[in-house]
Amino acid sequence: MVAIWRSTEEHRKPAPVKRVLRTENCRDEDGTRYKVIVWRDWPGLQLVSYTLEDGTPVHYEDECYFATPSGKMLTRCEAE
Repeated sequence: MVAIWRSTEEHRKPAPVKRVLRTENCRDEDGTRYKVIVWRDWPGLQLVSYTLEDGTPVHYEDECYFATPSGKMLTRCEAE
């Protein structure tokens, strides 16, 4: 029996690229405006993540709020 070795490079698939689904206009309690970007993490799946424009991750709290790592709460703004 002869083993055939294949390069691991042949089996690697490129990682899917995150895609922007939409942006949400938000503001904090001081009135400072932010844009939260909603990302689709994997094509074809309903996995999403959230960041600010500068790449800071934010946590989805509910349909009205996002939380930053520092604990600041961001409220969604109405379309302006």
